Amino acid sequence: MKRLLLVAIALFCVLGGTARADGDPASDYLLGTQVFIPFDLKLPKASQQELTSLVHDANTSGYTIRVALVGSAYDMGSVTSLWRKPKPYAKFLGTELAFVYKNRLLVVMPNGFGFNRPGHSATKEYAALAKIKIGSGAMGMLTAAETGVQQLAASSGVKIKRSSDSSGGRSMAHDRVVIIIAAVALLAVAIALRLFLRRKRT
Repeated sequence: MKRLLLVAIALFCVLGGTARADGDPASDYLLGTQVFIPFDLKLPKASQQELTSLVHDANTSGYTIRVALVGSAYDMGSVTSLWRKPKPYAKFLGTELAFVYKNRLLVVMPNGFGFNRPGHSATKEYAALAKIKIGSGAMGMLTAAETGVQQLAASSGVKIKRSSDSSGGRSMAHDRVVIIIAAVALLAVAIALRLFLRRKRT
């Protein structure tokens, strides 16, 4: 299992670099993971794990959602025109993920939130998010993301059941391995498809 994880991470990093050059990184990473945190967003590992755990628990509790933190224009890849435009970017990202994921998506930028759920109005969600202040720096964004997920779930009548026992921790660790491996496979397919379409046009 450890060897598989190491191989998956290595492939993920290689393919992630290719994806960054081809489009926005979040649209590739979120194909198979629930949270996108850019490598250049300096956050303690424990804090990153807490956000990942919260989003995992929200999904297992019945509130399906994926979260993207975008801390700089660099994290936008080739779509820098949508930097500091969280609402339009959330719609764009939702479209990018649509062939794999068609549910709630929360985007957090330093200047605000973006939310998207295909086929649904986001009026209620934006009303809930408007009450949340995004603090300064990377931790401010991460804290706002955690609060956002909790408030959004609560506004939909979902109580997030937190994982606390050791068996739950082992289950989450196993789930992460499966998610990473699935993400690598999906990312490879996405890149291959983009390259195929690009060659077909030329």
